[in-house]
Amino acid sequence: MSSTSTPAPPKKQRYDNEVECELAKRGCWLVKVPRYLSELWEANEGAVVGKLHIGPEIEFQTSQGLRQPPPKDEGEGTSSTTTNTAVTSSKVSEIPTQYTFILHDVKGSTMSVLSEDKQALGAEATVKTGKLAVEGRIMKRAECRPPATSKYMKMKLAHIVKNTQPKKTVKMIDKAAVKFKPVAVHAEDMIKNKQKKDGAKTYRADRDVLRGALFKAFEKHSYYRLQDLQNILQQPVSYVKEVLQEIAVYNTAPPHKSLWCLKPEYCNYKLNAQSEQ
Repeated sequence: MSSTSTPAPPKKQRYDNEVECELAKRGCWLVKVPRYLSELWEANEGAVVGKLHIGPEIEFQTSQGLRQPPPKDEGEGTSSTTTNTAVTSSKVSEIPTQYTFILHDVKGSTMSVLSEDKQALGAEATVKTGKLAVEGRIMKRAECRPPATSKYMKMKLAHIVKNTQPKKTVKMIDKAAVKFKPVAVHAEDMIKNKQKKDGAKTYRADRDVLRGALFKAFEKHSYYRLQDLQNILQQPVSYVKEVLQEIAVYNTAPPHKSLWCLKPEYCNYKLNAQSEQ
């Protein structure tokens, strides 16, 4: 007798972008709620926010003792913060607790609820996709309607008036706040004036002495700016330029543009002096 063994089925390859579809057939309601109620639910994420009573009429009742959403910062200072807290507390006391659901059928469209869980990603939650799952399909569309009471109307009126107010207002002040005081004489101007005064006191050295000082300066560097030579020699600019024109050349082309260098006959004056000796 010979026995044949059936090969094992190949293992299903799992991908990182798989979507969990175990609850894809579960029916869900798509509910439209007021903004202040959605903010209240977001502030109490993970807690029981209310109970839904399904009967001849579908009613929703919010839970007691819910944590209120933090007030939005609209200004700076203690007074504005106190005002915002007072407005928030008064608004919270006027929020209705009883709501009515108006159901509508979903026709001509197929909608599902998709969730993403990023708790296992940690620090990479902002750059990677979390675990995806289909939570169900939309069976009904509902509207969460608050009761048309006078308190609710006053709350909506206050909300509309608050939204129409400009975010930036003009504030009258008694005295202008000068952050930068005007200065008659800046520090840079004082340094320049001092340099001008010191330059005016300098005396003209002998022409041969100045020429020798220039040769000594060109022994260290081959190219100079006129201003640098004037700072080294401490002589008037016009006098330094006059002597430079006798022994140096002004470059007007790159790579040494706007710099002075010795004339060719003075470049090797040391070698010429040694040969003469």
